[in-house]
Amino acid sequence: MKEQSQWQAIDQIFCEAIRCRKCFDQQLVAPAFIDVAQPRWIGLRYFAARTKVVIILLNPSAANKPEKQQANIPFRQLLYDYRDGKKSLKEFLSSQRQYIQQWGNPPERFVEFYIGGIGLDLDKAAIANIAWCADARNKHPSEMLLQCFRIHTSRLIGAIAPDIAILSGSDTHKYASDINEIVPSCRILYTMHYSHREGHSAERAELQRVRKEIENI
Repeated sequence: MKEQSQWQAIDQIFCEAIRCRKCFDQQLVAPAFIDVAQPRWIGLRYFAARTKVVIILLNPSAANKPEKQQANIPFRQLLYDYRDGKKSLKEFLSSQRQYIQQWGNPPERFVEFYIGGIGLDLDKAAIANIAWCADARNKHPSEMLLQCFRIHTSRLIGAIAPDIAILSGSDTHKYASDINEIVPSCRILYTMHYSHREGHSAERAELQRVRKEIENI
């Protein structure tokens, strides 16, 4: 698939996902402050990367604390604007990049772990969640995860065809075989979630291991 066609496929998948209300209609989850699906980052040079890497996490946090909600107002509006056709895919991704820098608790934790720790190039990497919507109760029922993976995430993985998928957090590890069914050549790497509680020594060892595995590939 040519790169232009790949971006068109991503745009279609994102637009369908951001309008999807299946899990809410089925009452599997309750809308959080950000009450629509949250398509994640695809680096604008992802398809030019020598080795295409996607970081896969479970689903977005509900961000229930008032200060988190306040900080998420611009990102929620960005999602609405993209959903409503007021922003193009490239505009949406370019704007999302600045928010990635603040992801995590404390802020910048996400970038510190995956970009600084594992050594990925953000502009050549992709990020995907198994389920794309946050739940007001910060739950992730299996029915929601499986449904979202089947309808949206599996199609995205097929469209971006990663060489390496980093499954981050134990709840994502069970999807390894599903990912390999979609992209048989994809190498699966397992790691802890960036907000783990295993301590600094365990994190350093884990990051070194994953970084070495990527270098060997």
